[in-house]
Amino acid sequence: MTPDYLHDVDAILRYLPKDYEALAEEHDVLRVQHGNAKIRTARDLMWLFFAHVGLNLPLRQTAAVVREANGPAVSPMRIHKKMIRSVSYLEALMQRMASFDADRSPERWLGYHVKAVDATTLCGPGATGTDARIHSVMELSSLRISQVEVTDERGGETLARFEWSPNDLVVGDRGYSHANGIEKVVRQGGAVLVRLNWRSLALWWSDDERADVLGWLRTLEGHGCHERAAFFRTRGKNGTINGRIIARRLKNDEAAQAQARLRREHSAKDISAEMLEGAHYMVLFSTSRLSAVDAIELYRLRWQIELQFKRWKTLCGYDRLPNYRPDTILAWIYLKVILGIILERLASPAAEAFPPRATAAAA
Repeated sequence: MTPDYLHDVDAILRYLPKDYEALAEEHDVLRVQHGNAKIRTARDLMWLFFAHVGLNLPLRQTAAVVREANGPAVSPMRIHKKMIRSVSYLEALMQRMASFDADRSPERWLGYHVKAVDATTLCGPGATGTDARIHSVMELSSLRISQVEVTDERGGETLARFEWSPNDLVVGDRGYSHANGIEKVVRQGGAVLVRLNWRSLALWWSDDERADVLGWLRTLEGHGCHERAAFFRTRGKNGTINGRIIARRLKNDEAAQAQARLRREHSAKDISAEMLEGAHYMVLFSTSRLSAVDAIELYRLRWQIELQFKRWKTLCGYDRLPNYRPDTILAWIYLKVILGIILERLASPAAEAFPPRATAAAA
């Protein structure tokens, strides 16, 4: 039986940018090389692609169900060749979709546009490691993805991968605690709030005193929020980026959970006594104007982008790469991202992130 949505493909395609047909012409994916070519419009092209990737159908079955739904009658090999030829078009369409109709209204966190950044991995059948990564930026005011980039397994997490605007406040985990990425955000007028990895971000208390972060943490009392000014040196001559270390000692049950997570993520030989001790604290580095209390409150919202990846993996099967040929896998991934963004539009999950509660001064 042909899936119902294949009979009303325009209901899905209307969520694409209005110029998706013109974009296909620009990337030369519709050129007719033979008089009997059956794929002459971007509508027909995307119809076939969505059936193949959205329903996880083999090419032969894709051709059959689209033909049955009165779509273009093409061979499986023709779909395969179009996938190869359409990589640049689908990448451009994915980028256009990510920024299409994005909610740019400022958050109520001192006027910042708060954006969460993260990456997720994809693995193919029988893989022993990562095959590809999807790197994304989410606007927390609308829960919409505003920037996307797909890389192979060598593409690391870095804030330098994206472009930033003045008054952006970028929230990221330890993977983004790197000097070059933070520097790019600040140079472009934004600010950062990242979980500190003090082994990858060398901080200083003063020109002649290296920051002993763990030593400072040991002096903290209670479970209130604490902060201390710190900076790191850039590659430029005598350049520095100023910020603050923000920390809170975790309660015993929270610390136990953090240590358990550490043991799950690392082998026993790679875990040092300092790492276990550091798991007793939440430690952030920020260049923002937020108070220490509000910074920790805001960091808790970062998990929204992780939830988005979980939804995409559940609904779109991002974590189940097919048996593939290298010449079509990028097209497959770009189409999965496009479908994920369309699902956001269909479900309309946008909701403002709650503002920071009125809080007393940090202890």
